[in-house]
Amino acid sequence: MAEAGLMSDNSADTFGIFADADFPYPSVTLSDGRTVKLDKAAFNEYRALPNRDDRRKVMDTFFNALGGYRATFGSTLGGKIQSDIFYMKARKYPTTLAATLDQSNIPTAVYTSLIDGVNQNLDTFHRYLRLRKRMLGLSDLHYYDLYAPLVENVKLDYSIEEAQKNILAALAPLGPEYTSVIRRALSERWIDLYPNEGKRSGAYSQGGAYDVHPYMLINYNGKYDDMGTLAHELGHTMQSYFSNKTQPYPTADYPTFVAEVASTFNEALLIDYMLKQIKDDKARLSLLGNYLENIKGTMFRQAQFAEFELRAHEMAERGEPITGEALDKLYMDITRRYYGHDKGVCIVDDSIAHEWANVPHFYRNYYVFQYATSFTASAALSEKVLAGDKAATQKYLAFLSAGGSKYPIELLKDAGVDMTTSQPLELTVKKMNRVMDEIDKILSKK
Repeated sequence: MAEAGLMSDNSADTFGIFADADFPYPSVTLSDGRTVKLDKAAFNEYRALPNRDDRRKVMDTFFNALGGYRATFGSTLGGKIQSDIFYMKARKYPTTLAATLDQSNIPTAVYTSLIDGVNQNLDTFHRYLRLRKRMLGLSDLHYYDLYAPLVENVKLDYSIEEAQKNILAALAPLGPEYTSVIRRALSERWIDLYPNEGKRSGAYSQGGAYDVHPYMLINYNGKYDDMGTLAHELGHTMQSYFSNKTQPYPTADYPTFVAEVASTFNEALLIDYMLKQIKDDKARLSLLGNYLENIKGTMFRQAQFAEFELRAHEMAERGEPITGEALDKLYMDITRRYYGHDKGVCIVDDSIAHEWANVPHFYRNYYVFQYATSFTASAALSEKVLAGDKAATQKYLAFLSAGGSKYPIELLKDAGVDMTTSQPLELTVKKMNRVMDEIDKILSKK
């Protein structure tokens, strides 16, 4: 079985080489006359252009180019799914889902309940989509409108000194020990903070230096998003710091299932603090809109991906062929249901059927659902801390120190949230509706 790994990884490796290096990314001419090549980075940038026709052209061009190779992408993803089925049968599990989740002792009901719960709350998601249409001033909303900025010409700039002050104030409910460590991180060069020539893009926190302290890479450019990213990565850093300090080396590393809880928890505290400081309606709309975008991308979109992944595996387990054409149909059916296409909420154009071919996470079996579960867990925990629940705060700090000393479901139960119930998702949906209520109030003033 170990030697079989040399073959079973081949489809994922082929996808990576083809998608990142050999794929002939298309070019598109924009309304200002520029012709740009739509590689992945450019696609992510230009799909958010303010000109609507440009957005449509960018998305259609990119996804139709993927669709031209759907047979190839179908073969690579189909090969990965067949690899999952091989290990499922070899280890005598009933399904690929059970085989994957058993490694962390996660009940399959956690996965399926997430999908069921999100589907039961699609009306709330559709409310967000209608709100986006209203804020953009559109008569109809298309899939290519989902990345356009909700509020234009809002400057939320923060120097690093201002960001540090805001983050420390926002995280004060977690107590003096927590904030004192953050001060150390900010003042003792735990962070490579600014962009530099040859420096990797993005941001991450590395807690592997067990006997020293975590290290962070940030590319700080003085925007609100950069401040949010710093708070996010400090969440990872604090979990690594407390786990390394408390746990012996073998149990210091925390499980993937809980990896995004501390980071998104910090973001929740930061936006709560900033909304208490900012009174300007346009700036508040921008922050509230960012929060909704985060829920859309982290909970609803990842649940959509998780359902697609599950249904594709179920097709293969039934012996049905996994082809690019079959995956197109499956993806389109799920996406149009999530976005309310048949109800006229958001029009999902035909080219979107090929979007699955652009998602590398599908080659890490049953991975994406953990983004959604982490987000709902942190939403539930942060609500309790923000309400001033001292016991909840102590439980959360103990969770940060627990590392991998227990299975992830038990770690979160000790922290005060039971992921085998619907409560985390319900609390997240309630908070989402509260945010939309406030946006409605602001918009009604205009």
